[in-house]
Amino acid sequence: MVSKHAVLRTAVPAELREWADNRLISAHTRIVKSMVLGGMLNAALIVVSLFGEYSSIHLALFFFSMLAASLHRLWLAEGIARGRRQRRPEKMLVAYQLNSLWLGLTFAGTMAFWLPDLSPGSQILLAICGVTQIASAAYTVRTLPRSATIYVSTQALGLTVGLATLGSWSALAAIAVLLAASGLLIRMAFVARDLFITRIMGDRELAASARTVRLLLNEYEESGSNWLFELDRQGQLTGVSARFAEAFGASSKSLEGRQFETLFEQGHHREALSTAMAQGRALRDDVLPLAGPNNCWWSVSGRPCYHSVEDKIGFRGVISDVTSQYLAESRVHHMAHYDALTGLPNRALFNQSLGDLLDESADDTNLALLLLDVDHFKSVNDMFGHPTGDAFLRAISERISATVEDSGLGGTHRLVSRLGGDEFAIIVSGDSACDHGVRLAERLIQVMLEPMVIEGHELANGVSIGIALAPYHAELKQQLVSNADMALYAAKNAGRGTWEMFEPGMDAALHERHALTRDLRHAVARGELRMFLQPLVDVASEAMTGYEALLRWEHPTQGMVMPDTFIPLAEETGLIVPIGEWVIRTALSEAASWDSAQTIAINLSPVQLDSPNLLPVIINALAISGIDPARVEFEITESVLLHNSETNIAVLNRLHDLGVKIALDDFGTGYASLNYLLTFPFDKIKIDRSFISGLSSREDSRAIVGAVISLANQLGMCTLAEGVEDAAQLASLREHGCQMVQGWLFGKAEPSQHYHPVVPGATKTAVVAPLRRARKSASTQTYSRRAQG
Repeated sequence: MVSKHAVLRTAVPAELREWADNRLISAHTRIVKSMVLGGMLNAALIVVSLFGEYSSIHLALFFFSMLAASLHRLWLAEGIARGRRQRRPEKMLVAYQLNSLWLGLTFAGTMAFWLPDLSPGSQILLAICGVTQIASAAYTVRTLPRSATIYVSTQALGLTVGLATLGSWSALAAIAVLLAASGLLIRMAFVARDLFITRIMGDRELAASARTVRLLLNEYEESGSNWLFELDRQGQLTGVSARFAEAFGASSKSLEGRQFETLFEQGHHREALSTAMAQGRALRDDVLPLAGPNNCWWSVSGRPCYHSVEDKIGFRGVISDVTSQYLAESRVHHMAHYDALTGLPNRALFNQSLGDLLDESADDTNLALLLLDVDHFKSVNDMFGHPTGDAFLRAISERISATVEDSGLGGTHRLVSRLGGDEFAIIVSGDSACDHGVRLAERLIQVMLEPMVIEGHELANGVSIGIALAPYHAELKQQLVSNADMALYAAKNAGRGTWEMFEPGMDAALHERHALTRDLRHAVARGELRMFLQPLVDVASEAMTGYEALLRWEHPTQGMVMPDTFIPLAEETGLIVPIGEWVIRTALSEAASWDSAQTIAINLSPVQLDSPNLLPVIINALAISGIDPARVEFEITESVLLHNSETNIAVLNRLHDLGVKIALDDFGTGYASLNYLLTFPFDKIKIDRSFISGLSSREDSRAIVGAVISLANQLGMCTLAEGVEDAAQLASLREHGCQMVQGWLFGKAEPSQHYHPVVPGATKTAVVAPLRRARKSASTQTYSRRAQG
């Protein structure tokens, strides 16, 4: 029977067999010195240990025979290393086999004839040396299995003869173990040879494939939109193509040999690139600014190339021009962290900066937080309109920033932010931050009293300021902001146009909030909540295609309370969950009674998405109302994707499965990022009114709105602009390709009866039948949930 080793051996093509033999011989040649050194150390140990116990002549003959055979093997290996004997591999294989026989017989003779005449201790030593020699032979000659067979078998035979002469049962048992182990070692030598042949054949095929791939890559570079690059061991460009050089704006000759990182501008991007390449790490879509006057950004991907684990030969990769994508994302990133109206950092960047300063500040570092509120700003909007109000806010922000810059704070860190509406914040940190904060507040009070001329109107203004200090008043961000807010409330109550430092007794506002929260707990049961509707209009036809459900609270003593007042309280206390359930049931029931197929949009709070009852409530409301889910749309803000995002996205996907639509509300005012548009397939993006208000007067607002609409259209998402108040804004949005709008131009939020008057008998005709159809389904779902629970 032919062994599988022979089959593998004959499977190598004849023209490659000589090449494979040379590789096998070279592999053994690289470890001949280690083999010889181990053998001579073994021989020396035997001679030293047996000196005086055995004949000195025999010991000398044994040692010199080993030395001659070892020198002969070194001589063979040296000739192969210098290339004198690699052309005739079959002769070298025979030479190695004869040398292995010489070495094996030398050791075999000592073990066969010396072992019986030695003392027990010396017998053990000689046997151990023999086993060690057999094991090392199997390892060092493993790529030449025939030589290994000769070497191992002769030594094993000699040791077997020596042990057999002892005649004990333990010696016979040792012979059995020795022969079995020797046979296994010989077999392992053949297996190692086969594995080596398989690997070197694979390397040969891989090299051929690499040449083919290189040709294909060259063809790809000539016809593709990206560029390939290659670096040598020193990180210098090599083989620069004409397309690569043209993209950089230089010649191939001038780029050849240039350090790769010098193509990019100095900065942290370039330093990160240099560090990664020096450490031998792969690059994956690393975006860097290109050196030179052109504002270009390249994305670099690549990995180091090795001949072996430690032999790095260079670096290869691909480059693509991502300038347009980078600039687009930069604009959206700017939208996420900077206020569109004033250009100041927004609430998101303020919260991040304040948290970082509190976390990083040392124990002896102070921080002052100033919250500013523009006095009587609402009257400016009411008297002169929102455009004048926006211009007024821009002028105020410029005056605040200029005052902070001219305040003489020196190296003290400061940050001016617009938190929203007419509310601003200033962070001052440093060793004297507390004193600087007070002086700055006094200076701002004086400067802001000076009237401003806005669009021909002289407007008197002033600010109220609340101050809280860290670590004196609070060490945590939320508590510090809350304390500054209470101080601001006290400054307003003190007559405005002044500043107040936080004091522990400033809790009147907190008590008022608690009272409002207490009343809010009973608002649903007492029937004090009211649902208002605001039309959603198709830009092309200017037809009302649906409505957004907006919540109002008719307080028994305070009158109509706007959502900006009670919704934050509801979210903080968790009352938003039962209130939201009431809104969902009421809105769907109301929309089901409409004769047309108009849609209804309902806002969902992040707190609601954390509620386990949200999906059952929506499913039950859809079933009871009988409304088509395609007419229902739920709006979420970006904060939903910021915390607990995986769970929230799972809930949104389940809502999508019901057939309802999901919209991303207030896009660009919070933590907006392109990543969020890739995280979930939103049906609609709502552009915040702060961007729409500047369409007529601000070029940057038009650019931002156009970029968002273009991005949404490319992603297949509908866009809706909020706060459209005049025809010019509508025309600009239509020109940019916006699909839907809402705002006072088409109607403000009104009670639902304003847009859909209740006609006697109409509700029953439109709603009762779907109710009857849905109750059975709702009952079945309730029973199923009980059975599972």
